[in-house]
Amino acid sequence: MKSFIRKPLFMFLGILFFLCTIFSARAEVIQQTFDHSLGIGTSAQSWEHRIDVPENFLAKGKVFTNRRLELTDKLVIEREELTGSYYYIKVRLPKAWLFTAKGSVKVSLEIGTPQLPAPGPVSALKVSGKALAPTFAWAGTAGYYAISLLNKGTGATVWERVLIGKTTQAMDENELKAGNHYAWAVKQANESAKYSSEANAAFRVDTKYTTCTYCMGKGSVICTYCNGSGVIMGSGPHGEPIPHTCTECNGSGRQICTFCNGTGQVATPIIVPE
Repeated sequence: MKSFIRKPLFMFLGILFFLCTIFSARAEVIQQTFDHSLGIGTSAQSWEHRIDVPENFLAKGKVFTNRRLELTDKLVIEREELTGSYYYIKVRLPKAWLFTAKGSVKVSLEIGTPQLPAPGPVSALKVSGKALAPTFAWAGTAGYYAISLLNKGTGATVWERVLIGKTTQAMDENELKAGNHYAWAVKQANESAKYSSEANAAFRVDTKYTTCTYCMGKGSVICTYCNGSGVIMGSGPHGEPIPHTCTECNGSGRQICTFCNGTGQVATPIIVPE
C-alpha cells in the first residue's frame, strides 16, 4: 500500500520539478513600441532607435538573444542590428500625400544565453515589373529578410528594407533612372537576428523604342481644331460664312503628336539582367 502511494507522489514531484526548470529557464523579454506620424504634405522621414541590455543583466552575463518585430500601418524598416548588448533599428514613413501617415513598430527582445546559428543564404533572385520601380523576389527559409539596392556607378544606397515573412517586395519609394547600372543583395535571418551571407544580383535599366500607338508611327495626328480639313469657317462682313486657314495646323490638317513629340516612337524603360 505504501509503495502504491509513493509512486504517484514521486511522479507529481518529478513533474513539478520539470515545470519549475522550464519556467526558471524562460528568457526575460523587453518590449518597446515606437510610434511615428507625418502630417499631410510632409516629406518622408526616418527615425533611429536603440535599446540596451539593462546593467543588472549584463552583470549576470545575460545578453540579447532573439528579437521579434510587429509593424503597423505605413511604417517600414530600413535597417536593424542585434548584438549581445544592444538592438538598433531604423524605420521610415513615406511622404504623406492626402492623409496623415502613421505607423508603429513593436520590438520584443529576449534576454538569455543561448543563440541560434545564422541560416544559409537565399536563392533564386529575380527582378521584374516596372523598370523604374521594379519588384524583387527570392526564395528563403527564414522569417526576416534584409534587401538593399545600390547604384553601381556611385556606390550609393538607393533603397533598403527589412521585411517580415515576405520574399517579394516592390520599390515603394523613389524611382530608378534609365542608363544606370544597379546591384542588389538579400540576406535572411531567424529570430536571433543573425543574418546570412548576402546573395547578390545585378541589372541595368535600358531604353527600348517602340512605335507610338497614338499616331501609329506617323509623328502627327488629325488636327482637332479643323478636323483634318485645314480650314475653319469664319464670318464675313455681312455674316456670311467664309473659310479661313486653320492657324493650329497651318492648313495641313495635322498636328504634332504630343505622345511621341513628333518622332513616331516612344521610349520605354526595360530591365536587363547582368
